[in-house]
Amino acid sequence: MKKLSRLIFPLILALLCAGVIWFLHNFTVSEGSMVYIDWTTSVKINPDGTESPVDPDTYTNSPDTAGYYRFTGTLPEGHGSGYLLFEVSGEELTLYLNGEELYSSYSVSPEGVPGMSQARVAIPKNASGEVVMTCAVRSQANAMFPPLLRFMPDNLEETESMAYANLYGIPAGAAAVALLLTAAVFLLGCYRKQPDWSLIPLFLAALSLMFYRLVQSCGYFFLPESLLRILSWSGFAWLAPAGLAVYLVMNRRRSFWRLLGIITAWSAGILAVFYLISLAQGSYLSFYLHSELTSLLQSGYYDGLLTWITLWLTLVSVFISAYGVMRSFAVQQAETRTLKLKNELILENYQTLRTKMRDNASLRHEFRHQLTALYSLHRLGDYKGLGSLLEELKQADAGTVPVQYTENITLNAILQDAASRASAAGTDFSARIHVPDTLTIPESDLCILLMNMLDNALDACARISDKKRRRIRFQAETRNGFLTVKCENTYEGEIQKGPGDRLKSSKSDADSHGFGIPQMSEVAKRYGSLLDISYTDEHEFIVQTALRMPRQK
Repeated sequence: MKKLSRLIFPLILALLCAGVIWFLHNFTVSEGSMVYIDWTTSVKINPDGTESPVDPDTYTNSPDTAGYYRFTGTLPEGHGSGYLLFEVSGEELTLYLNGEELYSSYSVSPEGVPGMSQARVAIPKNASGEVVMTCAVRSQANAMFPPLLRFMPDNLEETESMAYANLYGIPAGAAAVALLLTAAVFLLGCYRKQPDWSLIPLFLAALSLMFYRLVQSCGYFFLPESLLRILSWSGFAWLAPAGLAVYLVMNRRRSFWRLLGIITAWSAGILAVFYLISLAQGSYLSFYLHSELTSLLQSGYYDGLLTWITLWLTLVSVFISAYGVMRSFAVQQAETRTLKLKNELILENYQTLRTKMRDNASLRHEFRHQLTALYSLHRLGDYKGLGSLLEELKQADAGTVPVQYTENITLNAILQDAASRASAAGTDFSARIHVPDTLTIPESDLCILLMNMLDNALDACARISDKKRRRIRFQAETRNGFLTVKCENTYEGEIQKGPGDRLKSSKSDADSHGFGIPQMSEVAKRYGSLLDISYTDEHEFIVQTALRMPRQK
């Protein structure tokens, strides 16, 4: 089921992405199209009524032609509802459809106006047939000749304007999302004191993709000329691929390229499927890919298809980086929960040790009473009673009295427990302690530091095949307001390191272990110190620190 989900879930996501792209693409193209009316016959009507042919394919907007002209063409069928559009400036025009006059006027453009006046003539839905236009040039300045007649579907100009704006606005919006997400991920890393500096060039790439093409297409309408001139600098076009290239170079992690490869493979596969479908149906996608690839190979200019690829790669990189940060955050949260649980277990274990020590003290107290009884029996010469009591003591003996390392109850309990475990594992254990009965460092912090330190040492020694090499040396003393702690142990094999030279745990239950060093480091940092870790060629592992003891209040 797990292997199947690895295939199904990415497929669902890929299809969802393809669906979103298809939906948004519908708002960037216009289904209708303008149809030019070709003049099949073009004649000049002479003053004597005779006609002479005219070339209709030579257009000009400053004609020096005089007289009357007639142009004849055909309006095709099946174009739906719409209107006929043509320029009227400087000409006297009359338009007929199937012999019926639809329009007649004479228009002169105001002086100093560069544009041409246009006429829109509504026609019945699905109208078709012969189109005739008569024309006389009345002004040689700013007049289109021959007349440029075309059929315009209803709302085509508005639809094309919106499609044109969306063609640049939607990618700019996607780049803006990438820009803000990149900034959010970077600032989150800064907050956690782990900034990802590779996000800076990715931010610049997203910034370029957001504004450059949008400014090029629509900036004239909305931006001041001074700002438009700055943002239209052609160098900004190369900021996106350059920033993306720097980002990819800075992210040489295997996990990053693995994710990028998977996403690329899925994207290429889906694009190939849609391309084949488009090719079979002769639709726009295959035509666009062919034309863009041809243009790229011929001109080598960075635009069009490469811009879309850059945008796609930028979005993918942003989401991979965001995924990495969120995954790191989740791992950190899991580690925090595990550390909290382990701390609770350590404290519970310590309380158990204290209870055991109190029980041992009670047993020693009782033993002193029994010694008194033995002495009394000896004085009385009751050797039979003496033998019976000695037999009882032998059966009730719980073992040798543990070594007393220090009068400090917390430290002594931890060391006695470690010594007992070391003895059971065949490990030579020794401790040299010079500390007062009480310390100003809380018991909880001492337990976290010392029990983790000794746990790691005991685990390392237990893995040594030669029991004669199993050895732990522990030292603790107070000096000049510091509690210095040093633990040396032998080990076998090689030291394993993870990212950032962090030591890896070799324990099999890595879900609940392997966080001892971060715990000890945190305690050391809390008391103005660092955890110093070293190891020698003789396979000796050394952990030491010096904790500044708080002053007593």
